[in-house]
Amino acid sequence: MSQVKKPIERLLILGGSGYLGRAIYREFQSFYEVFGTYNTPDEFWLDHGAFFAYNSTKNGLDTILNIIRPSHVIISMWSPHKAGLDAIKGLVQWALNNNCHLTLLSHVMVFDAVDRHPSFPNHRRSSISETGKYFIQLEKLLEALPEHQYLIARLAMVIGLNSAVVRDIKTKLTKNEPIEVFPNLIVSAITRDMMVKQLHYLLNRRAYGVYHLASKDLIHHSDLVTELCTLLSDQPPLLKHVFDHNEETYLALMSPEDQWPEHLCLNMDQVLQSGIMSHVASKKITVQNQE
Repeated sequence: MSQVKKPIERLLILGGSGYLGRAIYREFQSFYEVFGTYNTPDEFWLDHGAFFAYNSTKNGLDTILNIIRPSHVIISMWSPHKAGLDAIKGLVQWALNNNCHLTLLSHVMVFDAVDRHPSFPNHRRSSISETGKYFIQLEKLLEALPEHQYLIARLAMVIGLNSAVVRDIKTKLTKNEPIEVFPNLIVSAITRDMMVKQLHYLLNRRAYGVYHLASKDLIHHSDLVTELCTLLSDQPPLLKHVFDHNEETYLALMSPEDQWPEHLCLNMDQVLQSGIMSHVASKKITVQNQE
């Protein structure tokens, strides 16, 4: 008797044209029928049959959802807060009615008011920033679903050649402007490549609940920025030391020791080296070469 072939599942990435979304698309396109959304009109995305124009301040998601009928949706978009909350409210209702699994890429900032210890997945969220409060609200929307239907993947600081953190540092190095560092702040980080691999691992195992995607060790923010500057430029950076607290504080995600298999664990040295060096041919990009 011939075996019935299981249909390929459909995955929609909200924010698929973004820095993280593009990497997720590349990782999953061999395993799912993958679709994405883009916000800014661009010839590449206009001609890309798997991508749909979407602006959370102007459009609803229902038309795209009903065309694609995804079994999974990964939320990797940045929206004005009210528009983003309204969009995810509608998405949660659609997912509930259509047995769709939702994955939210959340943010370490949901713990920015927790400053005396690193944060584990089961710790209570507490934020004083608008960004942190926004992501807490997004998480709560997903938590209204049955537990098996949602995954919250909180991201530590993402390090990579075109990440927001590195772009800002490169710009300031080029312009010889001061770079703010927080000597008493302890952080965690992750590369985009490892983030995608960890996410694939979770979805492949039908994981649900809350997970932290981060390095297995921590580093002072000032040391992190100094190391990045050393890798990116031969010129000494101008550093502006900012002391918000007299004691050491944390804005760091940690995971239980047995959460990841060994090949999905990385330390801060690996974050710095693979997050930057794997994308460039030479050891350092000098300021002169960037001009």
